[in-house]
Amino acid sequence: MELRAYHLVMLAAVLALGSGVPARAAAPVVVRQFPLDERTVYEIPISADAPTTLMFPSALTAIEGANVSASPDTPAPVLLAYTPGRTFFSVRALEPGARAAVNVVWKNKTYVLRFAVSAEPYGSVTFYEDALAGRSPSLQRRVTPEVLLSLLDRAKNYALVRSQYPEAVQQIEYATPGSVSFYRDYRVTVEEVFRFDPEDTLVFRLRFENTGETEVIYQPQRLAVRVGGNVYYGAVADASGIVPAKATTFGYLAITGTPRGGRANLSIKNHFSVIVARVERDAALVVPN
Repeated sequence: MELRAYHLVMLAAVLALGSGVPARAAAPVVVRQFPLDERTVYEIPISADAPTTLMFPSALTAIEGANVSASPDTPAPVLLAYTPGRTFFSVRALEPGARAAVNVVWKNKTYVLRFAVSAEPYGSVTFYEDALAGRSPSLQRRVTPEVLLSLLDRAKNYALVRSQYPEAVQQIEYATPGSVSFYRDYRVTVEEVFRFDPEDTLVFRLRFENTGETEVIYQPQRLAVRVGGNVYYGAVADASGIVPAKATTFGYLAITGTPRGGRANLSIKNHFSVIVARVERDAALVVPN
């Protein structure tokens, strides 16, 4: 049975519904990441207890499958949920020993996936372009401004996506460290930090609190993060650059890799200190070369 993407209009939440499969102990959940290679056949273990969500870097072109169905009312060993235009889809076994095959078309290439019931199913699988694995000679070539802006958007929408499609954010490492950097009349708190491993990028949600009587002006493009004795300058920032007197503002900052272009592999469990380049109002209007 073949399924095309525009026929597979299903919410991922349908996978959480009962399927008539007898209850049993929950299987351990495994989260995996794989580089995309159209010459590889990906063997993906699944279960009947919980969905397995497969995430691609951008929207899929088409999906064709065998032994899969987009409706619980249509007999098939594996249930598939996908909404056209999404970057991910989910599958769940509907019977013991279920097997299925899916071909995913993405960027004019076809990727072959095979599913089989296992005692150790994958909870989520994130596919990423092979250049992001660190084999390219330059980090700037791998993580473009467009990619960084996309990561900022994913961080901003994390709470919403997690509430609606929790399986879609399992591959994002997340923490709420609450570490504070104190300055003379203001402070900066790292409220949230998100790690995107394929891109070796951390995104921070920052809270700027001005306790003084005058506004604080800073340059967002010069924000940086200190980890131990190392300083990582922001690759992209979304912040106003102004904190009015007795006020609080918020912003986002992304750091990626090392200053020399390699992978930093920073853990979200580090203590992060935020470095803020404060300027006078006239100086803030001057964009440095």
